[in-house]
Amino acid sequence: MGLSPDALFQAVSDDLEGYTPFGPVGLGDIPPDASYKQFASTHLLANLTKKFVVRGNVSADEAAKGKFFASNKKCKDWMLPMLMESDRILLGEFRRELDDFLHPGGLPLFTSMFEILDHARVGPGSAVGARGFSLYAKLFASRLSTTSSELDSVFRRYIARFPTFDEAFAKSRQKLGEPLITHSSRCSFAPKTTDCSRMICVEPSLNMYFQLGLGALVEERMKNHFRVDLSTQPSLNRRLAQFGSLTGRFSTIDLSSASDCISLGMCSQFLPEWFNSILLLLRSPSTVINGSVVPLEMVSTMGNGFTFPLETLIFSCLIRAAYRVSDLEIHDRYPNWACFGDDLIVESKSFRNVCRLLSILGFDLNLAKTFNIGPFRESCGADWFHGRPVRPVFVKKLDSLQDILVSINLLNEWTSYTGIPLTEGVSYLLSGIRCDFTRFYVPYRENNDAGIRVPSLLLDETFKHDRNGSMLYRPFRSRPKVIRIKDGSIVVPKGFKELIFNPEGLEVSFLYGELKDYAIMVRHDHVRYSQKLECVPWWDYTPSPDSYDGREFVWQQWETAVLINMSNPPRKGRRA
Repeated sequence: MGLSPDALFQAVSDDLEGYTPFGPVGLGDIPPDASYKQFASTHLLANLTKKFVVRGNVSADEAAKGKFFASNKKCKDWMLPMLMESDRILLGEFRRELDDFLHPGGLPLFTSMFEILDHARVGPGSAVGARGFSLYAKLFASRLSTTSSELDSVFRRYIARFPTFDEAFAKSRQKLGEPLITHSSRCSFAPKTTDCSRMICVEPSLNMYFQLGLGALVEERMKNHFRVDLSTQPSLNRRLAQFGSLTGRFSTIDLSSASDCISLGMCSQFLPEWFNSILLLLRSPSTVINGSVVPLEMVSTMGNGFTFPLETLIFSCLIRAAYRVSDLEIHDRYPNWACFGDDLIVESKSFRNVCRLLSILGFDLNLAKTFNIGPFRESCGADWFHGRPVRPVFVKKLDSLQDILVSINLLNEWTSYTGIPLTEGVSYLLSGIRCDFTRFYVPYRENNDAGIRVPSLLLDETFKHDRNGSMLYRPFRSRPKVIRIKDGSIVVPKGFKELIFNPEGLEVSFLYGELKDYAIMVRHDHVRYSQKLECVPWWDYTPSPDSYDGREFVWQQWETAVLINMSNPPRKGRRA
């Protein structure tokens, strides 16, 4: 669209000139006596283009590989350090928490692999050998892959109890062959920040099926034992982080490469043997990076189906152990602690014990994102300064019209809760729209990629009404690609791998709710959009938020923010 991240940065910098005497510095370099607007502005400027996606960024991939190899070596070298008596007490409480969690009522959490398969599912991502992302493509139209013939044997015995399932797999095996036995996952990269990518290991398909089943069992137990529900936990983290920034009672902790630092040695030392053996059976013992096989010294990686529940379990037990040693009560019904993966919130009184236990177990604090003193806290995508929101906007792409629309809406929203105008920044983004941008106006109720969200005050007489008086507008809607089911054949979208026709597999796909109207939606990276005529009886209707992010929405503030930011129409020649 002809827009430059550097030019956008300069435009926003011009907007914030009066509030950024320190320049675009990191959080640690903002003076403690900074005002709210100074803090919010500096934080925005330091992060605006931090996550901008640069195509073919080889240096970012290399940085990710370097971090991975460093973590893998650290896991290999892990051993219990020389312990003081206080450390032994901490570790004893940690063992007890793990044991209580994994032995409800004194019995193991599960005693059969079939219990894992009762909770198993396919994930939304890639898998070794899979010809697509859907359940049908992975299980019934691709050759399965696994690290162990034992997993395949258990799987066969399990599905024999379900005739349609069994027949579907028999047909896929007949056409595509027996499962591929591989000892390795496959390394891939995804954008994270401009400087460093996110490294993900693509697992064998059958391993992933089991891994997600184990993860679901752990999640279910966490919900019952800790009252930690991963589907709603981020909202609790945000609340506690906001309270912590206001009172100092809570500290927020973030870790460096936490999922890559759960070492085999640590798991062997502290997890019950029966549970650890299951982890070893379901994991990939190595991964392939640039054609080379690298043995994994960590129990799992990002991409493994049980990694996130496992790290949430470990860190939850760690926090509770530190609380007991710190003589702090543990409240689960009205929580005074929170854990979502490596996003931890603890009573500040326990901060030292939590950090000590993390260090003993082989984890490193991300010091740039860990906060124990001062008025700033962050957790699960919410940033707070003295209890007020200061979450910056991360502009990741400016390649398409949707990228521009999303960026405009996010900057307008930032202005609404900080009270700081961004007229130059929004004007620069509007200059990238090569037609009358008023045709993309949509009400607040719409998604950020549907158009430019504006209040009714910005509408003119060109907006039409239907015969009921409702306002007509044309939001953008994504057009998903689908696999079409024909009579005896399957038609895949252009660029996708061909799939075999497996009637029993399609029946299972239908029962799972994936197959609808003779079509299966497929995941893809390039979303297509088209405008669709819709109507709204009340343009300025404000829906209730789906989840808590701590920011109290005030219509008048948002309305004023949009009116101010949109008051500076783009000038000719601005797209420098």
